[in-house]
Amino acid sequence: MIPLNAFPAYMYGRELRLKPLAKYPRRIIGEAIDIFERRNRHIVRKRDLIEEIRRVLRKEHDLRVTNLLYYSLRVFYGVEEPKDILKFEKKSIVVRDEWDIRMVFYDWVQKNYGGFIPIEKRDEAIERFCGEYGIDKEKLDSVLAGGILRGYKLVRRITRPPTPDEVVSVSNFLLIEKALGLSNYATVVFRDIDMKGALMKDLLFRSKRARLLLDFKVEKNKLVCYLSGPFQIFKHPSPIYGEGIRYILMGALCRHNKWWLRASVRYRKRSLIFGVSSSNPLLGRIKAPWEYTGDTYNVRPFDSEVERRLYYMLRRMFPESKVIRESDILQTPDGTIFIPDFTLEFDGDKIFIELVGFWTENYARKKREKLDKIYGQGIREIVAVVDKKLARYFRGARFPVVLYDREFSIARRLREAVKLLKG
Repeated sequence: MIPLNAFPAYMYGRELRLKPLAKYPRRIIGEAIDIFERRNRHIVRKRDLIEEIRRVLRKEHDLRVTNLLYYSLRVFYGVEEPKDILKFEKKSIVVRDEWDIRMVFYDWVQKNYGGFIPIEKRDEAIERFCGEYGIDKEKLDSVLAGGILRGYKLVRRITRPPTPDEVVSVSNFLLIEKALGLSNYATVVFRDIDMKGALMKDLLFRSKRARLLLDFKVEKNKLVCYLSGPFQIFKHPSPIYGEGIRYILMGALCRHNKWWLRASVRYRKRSLIFGVSSSNPLLGRIKAPWEYTGDTYNVRPFDSEVERRLYYMLRRMFPESKVIRESDILQTPDGTIFIPDFTLEFDGDKIFIELVGFWTENYARKKREKLDKIYGQGIREIVAVVDKKLARYFRGARFPVVLYDREFSIARRLREAVKLLKG
């Protein structure tokens, strides 16, 4: 995700608006591509590339636009550590890495200058050391600077130069991704979607993994998704929810042709509304960076330590069953959708285990409402494993509730609950 200094956004009333690269002539984007092409497979420094892009965008005084163009191009051009051969030509000293050279130099400074080189004698001392040990002065300067001066080797990731349209489409992705990364809830509408399709399944599983609340509403040929995360004690959105929202939505926006998005974002200490759609002539066309980089979003095997403990407990307690994590999408006749944390399979019969950890009151209430609705629609094989701090929200539940605390001593009660449902 791009940093804020590459996010050219501004406030217009209560709206967050963006300055996309699509508003600039394709000729200018092409000139920036040429800069990277001329330096392909050469040693470069970030600041030098940005300075050259600034000259291309000489009429644009917002440095964030320059940085956005730089990061957009970096999707197509990776960097590698330069493989310089480091050795002393005049000394029989084994050099394994840069740190060995630094240690030799520091020892030499200690012996010849008492551990400190006066600033006015620095160049003289560097030249003297290089002459005695037989090492290039430029390489020594780079080693002593920790690689800051050396730069990196720029390498194009794809077999041909990117087109201006590709750079603009990737930059749109980066802009929308950053805006969602600052959000605390979002509404997205997909048109002409197959309810049983891969898109819907992807949204459901990603929201489950990100531990965010995702609700659906079907309106004729539209699928309306409401995505939110709980608030902190002081009512400010946490950046971890924005991270989850962008993780859930960005891939879906790239794969679907018709969509509309509206999100509440926190920008410069203000709550603003950000809206965009696939029909937007400047921002609507987006291209995923991973199509060029091959990078993917890594998901942890378990979302919490409690979830991990519950999984292995189920495997030990019910060896005759198959324990599957987040495998079933349950849909009731009224359209309510539910993905249980775990499914226990016993010779074709299934029992669903839902873990309700300690989040917020709003989260607990919504989870109880959904479980009640699922149960009321005829899906009765549900066991809720609930943090003891949330016990008051699950009083009187018609489905079995197993409370846990820090010790997680729930084996006996959990076994009884599963046995009751098995009959």
